[in-house]
Amino acid sequence: MHMTETPAVRFYFSFRSPFSAIAFYRLRRSPLFKDVKFELIPLWPENIFGGHMDNPTDSLFKMAYIFSDAARQAEEAGLPSAQFKAIAEQFKLPAGMDYSKEKAGLEMPEEPWRITHLAFLHAQDKGKGWAFADAVFSRRFNFDGKGSKNVMDPAVLGEIADELGLDVAETVNAHTSGRFDDDHREMIRQGEADGVFGVPFFVIEQAEGNEFFWGNDRLPFLHKAITNAEVLPVINADSLREVQTSRC
Repeated sequence: MHMTETPAVRFYFSFRSPFSAIAFYRLRRSPLFKDVKFELIPLWPENIFGGHMDNPTDSLFKMAYIFSDAARQAEEAGLPSAQFKAIAEQFKLPAGMDYSKEKAGLEMPEEPWRITHLAFLHAQDKGKGWAFADAVFSRRFNFDGKGSKNVMDPAVLGEIADELGLDVAETVNAHTSGRFDDDHREMIRQGEADGVFGVPFFVIEQAEGNEFFWGNDRLPFLHKAITNAEVLPVINADSLREVQTSRC
C-alpha cells in the first residue's frame, strides 16, 4: 500500500474490553502513532454482539482464555496484570473437567454500558476523549493500583470528570441528555458498514478498498500499513513513553 500522507484511522473500542484497554494505552504512549489521527468510536456489547457476532460469555473457556491472554499482553506493554489474572481464575475449571460440557449456563447480568460510553462522547466533545478513556480503563482494570472500580457508577464517572476539569453533571448525564443520540446511531451504522465483529477494531479507509485490523496484537501491522514500512515495529514496554501531548 503506497500513501503520500498519514491516513486517518477509525478505532472501534469498548470499555468492557481488556484488549481495548491495552490498545488505548499503547496508542497514547507509542511515538510510532503520534502523527496518526484516530477517529474514536465507542461500541458496547448490545451494539457489537449482534446476530453476526459470537458473545464470548457463551463459553467458560473463551472467557478464561481472553483474560489470561490479556494478562500476557498487559505485561508486554508494561501494565499491571493482576486484575486480568484474577478475572481469568473466575472462569477456569478444576483440572480434569471438560470445558465442552460447561458451555451453557454462564449468564452475565445486563450492564448499563451506555452511561460510560456516552460520558466518553461528552469528554471527547470537550477535547478530553483520550484522557477520559485512559482514566476509565485505569480504574476498571486497576492499572493505577487502587483497586478495580465500577466504571458504570455515576460517582466514579463524576470523579474522573472532576479530575479532567469537565462538568460533572453534564458528563454523568450525557446518556440521558439526548445530545449524542444521533452521533451514537451514526457510529453504530458506520460500525455495521465496516463489518465490525469485535474490538479493538481498526479501519484504514482508502480508495482501493478499506484495510481492517482486529485486535491489540495487530498494532504493528496497523503501523506498517499506515507508513508503508518494510518491517514490523516492536511495541512493548521499552518502546512506550510518557503520554503523547497530542493525545488529549
